[in-house]
Amino acid sequence: MPAPRDVAIVGVHATKQGRNLGRTALSLMLESFNGALDDAGMTKNDVDGVISFEFPAGTGAGNTLGEVAFQLGNPMRFTSHFSGVPALLYAAAMVRDHVADVIAIPFGGSQEETDGATAAYTRPGYEFTEWTGSTTPAQMALQTRRHMALYGTTSEQLAHCAATLRNNANINPEAVMFGRGPYTAQDVLDSRMIADPYTLLMCALVNDGGSCIIVTSADRAKDCKSTPVWVLSGGIGCFYTSYYFPPTLQPLETRDRMLGAFSRAGVTHDDIDFVTTYDHFASGVPMEYEAAGFCEVGDGGPFCVENIGLDQRFPVSPDGGNLGYSHCINPYNLRIIEAVRQFRNDTPDLCPNSHLGEHTYDRSICRKVRDPKLAVACGPFTGAFSMSILAKD
Repeated sequence: MPAPRDVAIVGVHATKQGRNLGRTALSLMLESFNGALDDAGMTKNDVDGVISFEFPAGTGAGNTLGEVAFQLGNPMRFTSHFSGVPALLYAAAMVRDHVADVIAIPFGGSQEETDGATAAYTRPGYEFTEWTGSTTPAQMALQTRRHMALYGTTSEQLAHCAATLRNNANINPEAVMFGRGPYTAQDVLDSRMIADPYTLLMCALVNDGGSCIIVTSADRAKDCKSTPVWVLSGGIGCFYTSYYFPPTLQPLETRDRMLGAFSRAGVTHDDIDFVTTYDHFASGVPMEYEAAGFCEVGDGGPFCVENIGLDQRFPVSPDGGNLGYSHCINPYNLRIIEAVRQFRNDTPDLCPNSHLGEHTYDRSICRKVRDPKLAVACGPFTGAFSMSILAKD
């Protein structure tokens, strides 16, 4: 039986994404927050729940009910610290249980100055990482090498995933990597090595940007300005803290939970029209297709080569994903926002009339998925995995 359409995404907004925007994280978050409210036809007075890492500033007490209530000037029923798919699923649960009526999920990211080699937050200070000089690429490379050793995943398959995403971004005028292609898998392999097996083009460029999602009930959605996108189901599994503990393939063990999410939604994998993966490294693509149940564990490499192009069976992140569109420190929300925009036919590209919602489907200039009705949005494969199933109205 299909899941009831009782929780909706009614507002989304992403700021300009780019390197060194010269703005604070707070300003980017507030822009996205106000933009998503406007998209929904709401004001801050409608919001009675917030899921954010910091909202917005104030006394420094953090994201507590009282702090957020004080900042927004109206009572809060719920607040928590998450983003993207986990935040969306928590918000959906709170709305379904009538804990809160309208929940905002804002984020803003502005990276601090570094020596340019790596983003500051990718070098955590911890007894098992700091003394080795370990960075995020090195840790995720260990996880990927384990997958390659166990299942035969190849660098060529990872390069195919990276080239596909970067080519989607190449024709997305809003992407940080717009016009930086096209690439072949060989181009990806030929770029300089960062952390074996990752070459430069298999790694996301960290940048600045903000994003926000507004979630509410079906009843409230009727009065909103934008067409709702329905949250059907999803799943979450967490095993360890990323970048502080040794990286493993444990997130693959969430697979049964994700299969259960499909059952609860009343849909099958064959019903899905596209997938947005959290690909801060190319390895996220095959592993997330595996964990979400689109193929067997270990088969993600060859599966992706055959299935993730824009005209193939399960297209991946048409905006370019984290590798090409944006990795704004915490790009979790962007995986959901792209799904919403595809459903709305709000997908800027190089088609002459894309601003009118008209697309050529010439893949040298067009990134629009053909008539999508269902999508899967993924969270990162970093000590955890999460997934949500979204439906067009």
